[in-house]
Amino acid sequence: MTRAARADRASAGVLGQVGMLLVRNLREGTRNPVLAYGIPVVIPIAVLILVAKTLARVTDLPGFPTDNYAEWMTPPIVMLTGMTGVGYAATSLMIDIGSGFVDRLRLLDVKPASLLVSRVLFDVLRVLPAGIITLAVGAVLGTRVNEGARGILVLLALLALWAAAYGGLYFMVALGTRNAQAPIALAPLFLPLQFLSTQFAPEVLLPGWVKGASAWNPFTYMVDAARSLVTGPYSAELVAKAFAVGLVMLLVTQLSCRYLYSRAVGER
Repeated sequence: MTRAARADRASAGVLGQVGMLLVRNLREGTRNPVLAYGIPVVIPIAVLILVAKTLARVTDLPGFPTDNYAEWMTPPIVMLTGMTGVGYAATSLMIDIGSGFVDRLRLLDVKPASLLVSRVLFDVLRVLPAGIITLAVGAVLGTRVNEGARGILVLLALLALWAAAYGGLYFMVALGTRNAQAPIALAPLFLPLQFLSTQFAPEVLLPGWVKGASAWNPFTYMVDAARSLVTGPYSAELVAKAFAVGLVMLLVTQLSCRYLYSRAVGER
């Protein structure tokens, strides 16, 4: 067998292992459907409906770009699912490590790293339906999807990237502390990221210090790109910046996770 053939076989083997473990994760989630599949949907929709109704008069402010606050809030709430929906898999990963599941994988000649990848993908797959449902609820509340199917597809790709990048923070905490409960401490992090961004109001209406903080907030880039992809007008610059920020964050968090995971399972 040639070197290239062996490489292709090994690659196919790793992908098969990740796929097998991903299916296991999805089935495992059905045992606790509220946490695994319900929370990622319920929290964003509740936030969207409550905020859209209680703050509807915000659009009366001079310079506000729309007369429907639900339309203003829907794109960022879609991206919010990438923060409120992740974290479950990090706790599950630590339970797997503590239960000896990784050692059983070694006996089956399954690479332990496949488990980490499958858990990250599980978090992403939990978030995407929540994003779609939130967008549908926003449409019912009057959000105009001016950029059509293309905008929605790119939006979902950005959401998947953001969920994997942001979710990496949970894995870093879980693996760094080797404590299955530690990631719970990160749950409130989405609150300051929301308020220190352009989620609730356009940049021109923000106080100076919030405007300065939002420029360094990665969620701001996701929010601005999401609005560009849903309600428009489309801006290739905003979308490119969001993907660039997401990719850098993904690279940093996942490389850190890979290192911490190797230490936790003693992988060589």
